[in-house]
This record gives sequence, structure tokens and C-alpha cells, in this order.
Amino acid sequence: MARYFLHLRDSVDEVLDPDGSEFQDIEAVRLAVMRNARDTIAGDVRNGIVDFRYRIDAENEAGQVVYSLPFKHAVNIVPERL
Repeated sequence: MARYFLHLRDSVDEVLDPDGSEFQDIEAVRLAVMRNARDTIAGDVRNGIVDFRYRIDAENEAGQVVYSLPFKHAVNIVPERL
């Protein structure tokens, strides 16, 4: 198991994960990032906001970004039919 840190970032601000979490492999990291992004988006939707400027960067213990997910890639937008 390896420790990864899931940081919430946009072009100006960031919320750093100080403790990190242990994951079995990179696929488990990707699933956790997707789940966290969707949970954050869902919380924002309850407040009437969807902000696609954010992303979650997963960093290994060496500080290298091993996976990055922009919020716009965490959901599928289905446009209204006219």
C-alpha cells in the first residue's frame, strides 16, 4: 500500500490533504479521486453552484502528481432537448 494525497485546486486556491490515504494501486487512487470530485460537486449543487474551475490532484509521497481530474471530467452533462 502506498500513501497518496488528494489536493483540491483551481488556478488560484488550493485545499491540501495533510494526512493522505493509503491505496492498493493507482486504479484505487483514480476511483477515490472520482468519488471525492463527485461528492464535492454534489455538495455545491445543493447550494446552487457548479464550479468547473476545480480539479483534484493525487500526489504520491514524493510530491509528484500521479493523477489529476478536472471537475468537468467527473460528470456527464446532458443538455436539454429543444
